[in-house]
Amino acid sequence: MPRPHLKLLERDEIKLIHEKATELLENLGVLIDNNAVISLFKEIGVDVKGKLLFVPKDLVRKALSKIKREITLYDREGKPYASLKGDSSYFNPGSTATKLFDCEENSIREPVMEDLVKLAILVDSLEHISLQSTALVPSDFPVELRDRVRIYPLLKYSTKPIITGAFTIDGVHDMVNMLKIVIDDIRSKPFAVFDVCPSPPLKWSKVISQNVIDCTKMGIPIEIISMPQMGGTSPVTIAGSLIQHHAEVLSGIVIASLVEDNISVIYGGSPCLIDMRYGTSPIVTPETLLISTAYVEVAKFFNVPTHTYMALSDTLSLDYQAGFETGVSALVGLLLGINVISGPGMLEFESAFSFEKLILDNEVCGIAFRYMNGFDIDEDHLAIEVFRDVVHKSSFLKHRHTLKMFRKELFFPRVLERFPRSTWSRRGKTSLVNRAREEVLRRLKTHECQSLPQDIECELDKYFFNMCKRYSTVKRSNIDRFLG
Repeated sequence: MPRPHLKLLERDEIKLIHEKATELLENLGVLIDNNAVISLFKEIGVDVKGKLLFVPKDLVRKALSKIKREITLYDREGKPYASLKGDSSYFNPGSTATKLFDCEENSIREPVMEDLVKLAILVDSLEHISLQSTALVPSDFPVELRDRVRIYPLLKYSTKPIITGAFTIDGVHDMVNMLKIVIDDIRSKPFAVFDVCPSPPLKWSKVISQNVIDCTKMGIPIEIISMPQMGGTSPVTIAGSLIQHHAEVLSGIVIASLVEDNISVIYGGSPCLIDMRYGTSPIVTPETLLISTAYVEVAKFFNVPTHTYMALSDTLSLDYQAGFETGVSALVGLLLGINVISGPGMLEFESAFSFEKLILDNEVCGIAFRYMNGFDIDEDHLAIEVFRDVVHKSSFLKHRHTLKMFRKELFFPRVLERFPRSTWSRRGKTSLVNRAREEVLRRLKTHECQSLPQDIECELDKYFFNMCKRYSTVKRSNIDRFLG
């Protein structure tokens, strides 16, 4: 079966990038603001000056040998769901949006916990968004709780695996405790992936480096997401930012390798640039797509599972730019065979989220998947006999072969426009965004989520309640309305 693919780097170029990145780690070092991590390096004789660690190339090589080449994610029922290896690809909503786009008011507001419930239900219903994500930060909970409470509604209202992360050290432990209530053995059947992000250039904060250690000890897959900003926190050149990106991810892999010998690591990223005119940080640009394309090829050279931020847009509203940037980057992600692609639903430099965009992006992802599936070349698909029956005699539309094959061969979007102008006029000339809004409401009303067993749900509710009670600033009403 012919299948499209994308290639950028030659083998020698990948080796050069890796060599220069390891030279950065060995000669300039990585700054780690965590005494526990520094102690791990000291124990094996790594050169340490204060908080600056100089990572030898041999240690990088050993760390890469400890990575699992395949990570299987399980659903809430404990069944294998997603295999992160090779060119298999899975979309999930982006992460940590602090704004929610209200298309009816054409305005931005802060998300609340109820929005996370809606997100969980919507993603659970979507055909082409395979993984959940803690994509919204609920403003109606105290700052100290905003990382850990996000996972609660996803566990209650969806069976899909979760891409998440913590903002605090103890937040990881609360989130893992809730996971353990729902999943018997999160080490052998991982249900969630935790994002960990180095601070460019070549730094790890105390919180995030501790997250790396704690997640690795518990057998939880981590997604190391380097975020070089071209011209700001990394060189303005693509090659320079690429080398920094690779060095930062390698440093995270090394930290994890000091904890366990068989580590579940996903090589990820979210490169951006600084627009010198406005001071903004666009993510979907030709330059950032080139960095992502290159780092994914580097990761695949070492046979490491991959991640990126694509299928999103930097625009401020649902407009031409939103569709173009989302569609182009979604297709690039699939052409590269990136395992985890985060972004559907996101706007405004990865800071805002839109339910309507999520609905439209679901169809964009479906179109991209259909393109990637290629086409069959066999007797039935070549249709030679059909030509003999139809040419100069009848119509392909009437032939039984068309009836048999069209649903298998063709992709039919639900919301995107393909109907004639007469139908559009009859429907009141409804805009695409309004139809997406209608689809959001329809799915929220009709989708039936699979409930947790009653005893497990009660235990989860109890943990959530007691966790919130530790913070006197939590309003009791904010807790009660989400308890089963």
